[in-house]
This record gives sequence, structure tokens and C-alpha cells, in this order.
Amino acid sequence: MPSGEEIQRALAGFVDTWRGYAGTEKSEAQTFLNELFACYGSERRELGARFEHFEQHAGFMDLFWPGICIVEMKAPTVPVATARAQIQRYWTESADFDADVGAARWIVICNFREFEIWEPGRFPTRAVTTFSLSDLPDRYDALAFLSGPTVEPNFTEHYRELTKEAAKTVAETYQALVGRAAAPGPVLQRFILQSVWCMFAEDLGMLDGFPFQSTLNELRREPDRSAAELGLLFRVLNQKGDHNRVGRLAGTRYVNGDLFAKPAEVRLERAEIDLLLTATGFDWRKVDPTIFGSLMEGVLGRDQRWERGAHYTHEVDIMKIVTPTIIRPWRERMAAASTPHEARDVLDELCGFRVLDPSCGCGNFLYVAYRELRGLEHELKERIRSLAREQGLPIPPGPWPFYPLQNLQGIDIEPAAVQIARVTLWMAHRQMIDRYGDAEPPLPLQDLSSIRRADALRTPWPETDCIVGNPPFQGAQHVRRALGDDYVDWLKREFGVGVKDLCTYWFRRAVDHLSPNQRSGLVGTNSISQNRARSASLDYVHERGGVITDAVSSQRWPGDAKVHVSIVNWIQQPTESPALRTLDGVVVEAIGTSLTSITSSDVWKPKPLRTNAGLCFQGPIPGNKYFIVDSAIATGLIAEGDADYASVVRPYLDGDDITSEPTQSAMRWTVDFGVLPLEKASAFPRALAIVRDRAKESSSGLKGLWWRFHRPRPAMRAALADLPRFPATARHSKRYVLTWCTPEVMATDATNVFAFDDDHSMGVLLSKAHEAWAWSRSSTLETRLRYTPTSVFMTFPFPDPVTDEQRERVAEASRALLSRRTEICAGEQIGLTKLYNAVDEGAWADLKALHRELDEAVTDCYGWPSAVAQDTDELVRRLTDLNREISEGGRPYSPFA
Repeated sequence: MPSGEEIQRALAGFVDTWRGYAGTEKSEAQTFLNELFACYGSERRELGARFEHFEQHAGFMDLFWPGICIVEMKAPTVPVATARAQIQRYWTESADFDADVGAARWIVICNFREFEIWEPGRFPTRAVTTFSLSDLPDRYDALAFLSGPTVEPNFTEHYRELTKEAAKTVAETYQALVGRAAAPGPVLQRFILQSVWCMFAEDLGMLDGFPFQSTLNELRREPDRSAAELGLLFRVLNQKGDHNRVGRLAGTRYVNGDLFAKPAEVRLERAEIDLLLTATGFDWRKVDPTIFGSLMEGVLGRDQRWERGAHYTHEVDIMKIVTPTIIRPWRERMAAASTPHEARDVLDELCGFRVLDPSCGCGNFLYVAYRELRGLEHELKERIRSLAREQGLPIPPGPWPFYPLQNLQGIDIEPAAVQIARVTLWMAHRQMIDRYGDAEPPLPLQDLSSIRRADALRTPWPETDCIVGNPPFQGAQHVRRALGDDYVDWLKREFGVGVKDLCTYWFRRAVDHLSPNQRSGLVGTNSISQNRARSASLDYVHERGGVITDAVSSQRWPGDAKVHVSIVNWIQQPTESPALRTLDGVVVEAIGTSLTSITSSDVWKPKPLRTNAGLCFQGPIPGNKYFIVDSAIATGLIAEGDADYASVVRPYLDGDDITSEPTQSAMRWTVDFGVLPLEKASAFPRALAIVRDRAKESSSGLKGLWWRFHRPRPAMRAALADLPRFPATARHSKRYVLTWCTPEVMATDATNVFAFDDDHSMGVLLSKAHEAWAWSRSSTLETRLRYTPTSVFMTFPFPDPVTDEQRERVAEASRALLSRRTEICAGEQIGLTKLYNAVDEGAWADLKALHRELDEAVTDCYGWPSAVAQDTDELVRRLTDLNREISEGGRPYSPFA
């Protein structure tokens, strides 16, 4: 599923394509809409949206998506307003009572240059938003429902470019101050945040007379007074009463004892004053607090570089958590209220609802949650009035509550992030008053001690009603280096699951903190659905009664690391089964902990099959680089006549050789004494001398079994000893590919090898069935397959052909495929990755046909119809059922006899 950043980038290309279109509506409307859906990562037909739908009284709809959307296209010369009467007819006819499908929620009118979006069920008399084609990349979340039927759009104008420019200007000011050490770091951070709030407050009428901007203008003539004059302004903002409120400070009011409790006094140079004056020129009423806060966190955080703040979390991605965890459940409760008094009771409950982000960072998840909860509050108040009018009942008396800012709770270990989060929410508070009406007074600023600095894993979490957030993405292999031995030892004692990706501990803590029927939505590295990390996170959610309601299995997340994440929402111990579950934007029956679609009968977790043991191995782990030798040394040693050096100096195959080399052969050499004792290794004196000399120079020296690999894999060596050849595959690769190896080859730990030498077994390993199983059962590294023998091979039920003809068909297909593959790689001098990239684009159709023949031959060995051969989901389902049948003793299993 694409991220907001990827959607925005795709739409920029879409705009470039269609910017100059001047043709008719009919000639290109369908192409335009298909490409528009594709920008959102969806396929129109798969979603059930169809072109040219006819209704008897309304006519032809250009696009009809039952229950979701109607699109009416017009030519570029036709104003969108001319279609408004037409779409009203379409909307009325779009409901299907017999099929229990309501009228379309959204109507879009588009003339290739402008979009007008309606929500007629709520607002029948005016469009909810209108924007131009050129504005589409910035307003992309207004059409977010094109990603899937459960995705909520957002009609807020974010002014992303304005916000980024404002943040950049403030960042340049901060960097200039840091560069000349104008004050200690914490003082400079306070100065920037106090200045930002003043600029925001002036534009929203909270500070009359623009005292911050006026002070800066005066200081251009006398910059040496800057520390005293701005310091005075900040001190006055922290004072009650009218003392010192004279002159340009006459319009100031008491703010509170938090933001300005420690007024920052910093002497500015003229260039820095000019930068701040430039910043005051932005319209801070339009600055988006979530984007600004994210960028400022990169600037003021531990890295202190603007480049670190070049990314922000798009709201369409935040909404993948906020919608199912907060918005949808409350909308259901609101819709269920059938009388004004019932709706009024729901309002009290809504305004008591607490949200916790235990890794809040700059507060952007909390900001979006607050904005949406205030919007729900506004909707619910309108519903109370509407129900009263419809039923002829009095409107329940007031005062009616509003959603309070203090219901937002956050924890973060970074002090700068906590301060930014508070400023972000104070900005949100004032903006939402303009949008949705009165709440707590904007001044003095509300107490946000509920957003606090702490290590979320080592501090008690406050009582709450839901948990959202984006825990840190530190991988398991980096945790010790980042946090230290003592912290890692504490994690192991506290959680009892060893060292995992750091985010997994937030999932466990959230599960333990939630009460029955409460919800959580968290972002995690995509390892949470894979192997050992899954057992510590999503399996733990399931074991404790959690039910996953909505998930994104994998998408890229913004930031320098370009990490791939999974997004998971669940209900803890629900008393009723959730009515709706979605995976990657598609409605499904249920979602498993591997973040795949399952049916109610899919509860089997594949188990290792004992018959498969001893047939698949990760290559040996050398532990040191000093075993590697170049080809000149290797060939020189092998040429020696006084010993069989070829038995200990061997081609050294790694994963890149398999995927990138045209011959799939080893490009390096290694000295490998296997499991020989030292006295027998001494029979190869020149090779042993090389290893000894290098070992002496290494940090470990001549300790332990220094002449052997760290893990020589004796079981692997024994299994391969009598085979004339064996298959090998890369452990990490974007594609699952195998190659035959000859006995003298030693595989590296970046490969897996299989103890087979027959063409039938090779064919099964090459088949779509085994590849589908590998992707479903193994973990991924970013978007690369990470094949693990224990979870993939050991659980894979091999076919047990009934006839020799079936077995030979697979063997022959395997030989033909590999022969043609070798021919192409040699002729084109390309590796397997480039070869199959080209096949995907349409090249070498004959090779693709050979793969299809092999896949069908393998499915025939299972006794399955040929139609199954290319259906990944069906293959995995059938293989899972077969694993269960074998594991439970319902079927004999001897495929290698």
C-alpha cells in the first residue's frame, strides 16, 4: 500500500501528464480515472468501480462505485458547476435497497482541470471542497478514499509548501545561532519555540499589536539589545496582571507558566533578526502544525540538522491509525444514537475519551486525533439538533461539553520533542476554535503536563481509552549499540523475549495496558509480522485476546532510513466480533498475525515437518574475513603438488553471485579446513600459514579453533558429502532464485543450500508453490525476501507424486527451464535479477512459458488443478491445509523415499 509521500509523488507525474489536456470528455475520461486510481495504489476494477453505469431515471454515470463514489467527468471547457443538478439525480439513484447498499457517500465532478467533491448525505447544498488539477498533489488526501473504501479523506488545506518554507526559515535561524554558540543548546531550543508561538499567536489575534514583530523591527537598528528586549517580551508573557504591559507590549496577555516559564535571552545578529522577520511574514494561520512540528523535531532533536527534518509523516498515513482506532468506532456510536438524549449521552462519553501516544515525538498523531475528535464533537452536536427537529422533541439543555485538550496524553524520551508536541497542540487548540467553535479559552495556554518526558518502556503509562503511535524503528541488531548493554539486559529481564526490534516492546506494553474493548493502532517495522519478531509482538496481541481490525502489511515510511513498516490496529478482548476488517485497504474476513487475509477456518500455524529435517542449511559462518583469499593465491595453492589444496581452498559462493553473475558461479575463494583438527590442517602448510598470520593480526588472535570457521556446519557438510551437485539460493534477495553448485563450492552464510541432487526436487524448489510459501513464511528485509530454513523449508510440505510420470514431468520441466535460463544469461551476459526483471516486462516469453509448465507439473504432483498453479494465495492456503493434515497424522508423508 503506498505511503502519502509515494501518492503525492505519483500525482505530481499525473498532473504533468494531464496539465495540457484539451480534448473531449469521452475520449480520455476512462484513461484519466484509471491513472488516477493507480496513483493511490488501487485498481478500479478490483475495488468494484465500473464505467458507464446506467440507471433508468438518471442515465449513464461515468464511474460508479456502489456505496462509495460517483464520478462525473466533463470536458475541460465545461465548468464543473453545470453538472450539479445531474449528480443529484445520480446520487438519488445510486442506492440499492434490495442489495442493502446505501447511496454513494462521495460525488466527484471533474473537468480535467478542476475537482469538486460532494458528500450529499451530510451536506446536500454545497461541495465540501474544490481545487484545481495543479493543486492535486498538495490536496491529495481529499481523494484518499480512492485507495480503498474504508480510507477517510481529509479536506483540510495543509499548505504544505508554505509550512515547509516557514520551517526552513526558522531552522536556518536556529542553525545560525548554534553555529556561533549564541547560547547553550536548551536555551536556543526554548528561544525558537517561544518565537514560533509568538508568530503564530500574533497572526491568530492572541497577541494584539504584533509585539514580537515590532520588537524585531526595532532591533534591526540595535541588534545588541536583542537579548534584553525579546527576553522582556517573553517574561511579560509569563506574568499575570498588567505590570510591564506598556508601549509595544500593551497588547500582550498572560500565557502561562510552562512555555515561558524560562524566558530565553539570546543576543541576535542582524542577519538572524532578518531571518526571523522573514518568518513573521508567513501566514501562520495557514501553517500546518503536524508538518511544522515534524520538521522542527528534526532541527531541534539530537541530530540538529535541517536535513534530518526534511521528512514528515503525511496525514494520510496517520489516518490509517486514527480512522479505525478513533473515528470509525465513534461514528458507529453516533449513528446508533436514535434520540436527542441518547446522542447527548454519547457526547458526554466522547468528551471524556482519552488518547495516549506513548512515543509521541512532535505530537503529530495527537494533533490529528484532537482535530478529528473536535470534528466528531461538532458532528454530534449537529446530530443532536437534527434528531430533535426530526422527532419534534426539545433540544437537550446545556451547557454542552467540548472535547478537552487535556485528554491527550503523550510520552517521549526526547525533551525537545515533548516541548514541540505541546506547542503543536496549543496551535491546534486555537485553530480548532476557529473551525469548530468554542472550547477552553486559548489563553492562558492549557496545562499539557499530560505530555511528558520519560522512557516509555520504564515508566507507568497513564490510564487511557485508546493507544496510538509510532514507536522507534531500531532494529534488533542495532539495539545494543544504540542503548548499551545495561539497557538491553533490562529489556531481556523485563519482557522475557530476548532482543527484538525495539518497537515490539511497545506492542507488548500496549496489550498489557488496554482494558477489554479498548483499541490500539501502532506503526512498527514490518518484521512484526515475520518470524521471531512476530512471536514477540502480533502473536502476543493474539494470545492476549486482541483482534486485528485493520492493517497495512507493508509500506515505506518517510525518513532517511527509508524503512518499511506495517500498520496494525486491534481491539483488545472485544465482547463482539468487529463488523469490518480491512487489509491493505481491502475488506477481508479476518487478518492473521502474519498480516495476511485469513478465513474463519484459517487458524493453523504451520509446524515443522520432521521428514524435512537435515535437507536445508544456512551456509557456514566464517566469523572472520581472514579466510578469504584472492584468486591468484587460490590458484597458486591449488597448483602445489605436495598436498591436495583443492580440498581446502574452495570457490566461495555468496548471494550476489547467484543473483548477479551470468554463470551464477563463485567470484571469491576461501581457505576452509571444515572440521579438521589442527594436526590434520597442518597437512596444508601454506594455506594454514596464511590463516595463522592473519589470525595473529586480528583482534581475536590465535584463540580457540582459530583455523576453522566460527560455525563450520558439520551437518551440512555430511549431508552434501556424497552428492555430485546441490542447489543453493541467496538468503536475502528481491527474487527467489536457485542455481546448481558442484561439490568443490563452499557456500557463504549469505546463502542457503539444499541436500538434493535430483531434477525433480530442484523443480519443486523452483516452482511457484515453493516461492509462494517462501514469501508467506519468511521475513523480509525492506522488500527483499529473507529465506530461513526453519520457518520456510521445514514447514513446506513437498508433493508426493502418485506416478513416476508425474515425477519425471517435473524433472524434465526443471531441466528445460534451467537450460534455457543458462543460455540467455550466457548470451546476454546478465544475472538472474536482470533476467527476471526483463521477463516481467515481457521479454523471453518462452522462459516464462517454461516456468508455467513447471508450476503446473508441480501442482499436478499435489493432485491439484492447473488453475491453482499461478494463484499465490490459493497455493499458500492449500499448502497450509496440507501441513496441518500431515502434522496431525491425517496423511502419510514420505516425499523423499
